Amino acid sequence: MPFRVVPFEAGHVPAAARMFVDALDELRRRVPVLPADLANVEVVGPRLEPMRGFAALEGKRLVGYLTAWFPLERFRGADRVAAYAPEWAHGATGARAAAVANALYRSASAAWSEAGCDTHAITLLAGDAGAVDTWVWSGFGMGTVDGIRPVEPLGTPSPSGYEVRMAMAADALALASLDVEHQRHYSDPPMFMAPRQADDPSAWARFIETPGDAAWLAADAGGPFGFMRFTGDFNASAVVESADGIFISGAYVRPGARRRGAGTALLDAALRHYAAAGATSCAVDFEAFNPEAAVFWPRHFTTVCISLIRVPEWPIA
Repeated sequence: MPFRVVPFEAGHVPAAARMFVDALDELRRRVPVLPADLANVEVVGPRLEPMRGFAALEGKRLVGYLTAWFPLERFRGADRVAAYAPEWAHGATGARAAAVANALYRSASAAWSEAGCDTHAITLLAGDAGAVDTWVWSGFGMGTVDGIRPVEPLGTPSPSGYEVRMAMAADALALASLDVEHQRHYSDPPMFMAPRQADDPSAWARFIETPGDAAWLAADAGGPFGFMRFTGDFNASAVVESADGIFISGAYVRPGARRRGAGTALLDAALRHYAAAGATSCAVDFEAFNPEAAVFWPRHFTTVCISLIRVPEWPIA
């Protein structure tokens, strides 16, 4: 039976929510540490209700949907306006899933362009290579990657020639200095991200003194040369969020010290701390085009979401 694309309406929400939850349940079978918070149609449904987009129907049966937030100003800190479909805001099922996704994007991309969006972005649940291929063939490229792991120590040897410890308010000046280098790293080749503002010492002091937030420092005789920052406020894909989880919101080791195992030592120290505190999962997101991050994080985390971005060369609006 042929499918048709129609505007997404409230009546499509229950089936769309079920489609996403079924896909998330499949991912959770492969990655048991992934929280179950979003694996509930009663949680996903209210997220979908205000979204705008399109649905694909075979007769009266929903076989796909694509909704998004738009327009999003200053997307990723750049002078761009975006349409963004989170991982729960779209789906396609069945043998013709690729064709359904393509048809939905054809309609959605026109609406996004007419709304003034010069950037299109979407987050996919990991594990479906066919879905990634579908969007890559539509002109999308890798953006960010979300990973998760159990809060279990890595069992790495103790650091040699340097110490790893939890940062104190007195370390705010050193952290701010490292953060200037950290943020500059994102704008340097080959990343070319929009400039980001480093936190000043007072911001770092407030962060360290906030319950649930913490940073770990790696330091030698020359002083601190690396940090890893943890928070309970998730700024990542919704599927990794959990009240029992922790999120890595920043990490940096100076280039000259990156072969000393400091990143692993920082992560291990934090995991030991949070395991003792009863946390169950640790999440991180990173840019796929960050060479250091793309090597380090997948060693310790399982990828659960992949975000893709497209910047059309010419708008139709």
